[in-house]
Amino acid sequence: MEITANMAGRGLAQIEIHGRQIAAVRVLGPLEPQAPFASPGFVDIQINGFAGLDFSGSELNPSAAVSVLPFLWKAGVTTFCPTLITNSIEQLRKNFQILEAARRLDRRFAEAVPCVHLEGPYLSPGGAHGAHDPTLMRPPQWEEFSALQRAANGNIGIVTMAPELPGAFDFIRQAAAAGVIVALGHTDAAPEHIHQAIEAGATLSTHFGNGCPNLIHRHQNPLWAQLAEDRLSASLICDGFHLPPDLVRVVYRIKGIERCILITDAVHVAGLAPGRYSMVGRGIELLPTGQVVTEDRQAMAGSALTMNRAVAVFERLAQATLAEALQAASTNPARLLRREGITTEIEPGQPANLVIFRPEPEALRIEAVFFMGDRVYPSA
Repeated sequence: MEITANMAGRGLAQIEIHGRQIAAVRVLGPLEPQAPFASPGFVDIQINGFAGLDFSGSELNPSAAVSVLPFLWKAGVTTFCPTLITNSIEQLRKNFQILEAARRLDRRFAEAVPCVHLEGPYLSPGGAHGAHDPTLMRPPQWEEFSALQRAANGNIGIVTMAPELPGAFDFIRQAAAAGVIVALGHTDAAPEHIHQAIEAGATLSTHFGNGCPNLIHRHQNPLWAQLAEDRLSASLICDGFHLPPDLVRVVYRIKGIERCILITDAVHVAGLAPGRYSMVGRGIELLPTGQVVTEDRQAMAGSALTMNRAVAVFERLAQATLAEALQAASTNPARLLRREGITTEIEPGQPANLVIFRPEPEALRIEAVFFMGDRVYPSA
């Protein structure tokens, strides 16, 4: 199979696919205005649910988990990390087991999900808790986490936590040594906590600029230390609600494109009609504007964002190039995960996970998606 498409920053190219891999890439000339663009498949490392499916919900089952794939392919996502948020330990254990059952049930789900993301319950119950239930939060315990990891068959690949909690630094060291990516988020930490967490092995800021109190000390707060630290990549929710343009631009300029990672932080109401819903027993509302908020409207509750829109919004807000925005949605998160089967770039030998699209101001218009060499959107 051969695909002729523009490659941002490289020109018009012919991409040859043999079986499940990219076999050859030939640059034919400059960009062709009438041709679509090609990108590695998008990688969303933080997605709580989509199209009515809640990965943290008590009704989750393996078939339902698998059913989310076509909705994500439509947005250009070929790799994702189902994210479980703060919940009872028993419910977390159960849902990790269900996600593992989904991996056994469907090969494509197993290949699309290289690992899962645990966001909580090791978060701050203070002003940074956001839509998470503070009554379910607790200091990190390695034995407890290890039990959850066994339920997940060793596939918890990211854990988001607050570094100021008792025992956090020992936990980070053990997690990092075990190959788990430690992310800092929903934290009321002082700068010294951030620095100590990085020394212990933390490498990521979860939805930077969110998951912190609305009112903070102008200097002694968790933001500047994370922003200044080159060893931390920053994940960003670019939906027009979570971050103002100036902040997106500052993060892009300070971190450099290599350390910017786009996420959706989408919850199960993404793709549904505006209205009131619940998430882990707490009321949330999807507003007509597309913003998702808690029932009391005191905090945002994830998003209804899709990755094809996140790329366009980041490009505009950061004043980045299209190539850079695509890198933040594909290459950067793929390299962070360091797992086989994820396309990091369009090169021979890479898995044939590709998105074919046309740029538009508010969202990329997805024309086709290939997953392991098969066209999965639109379906054949």
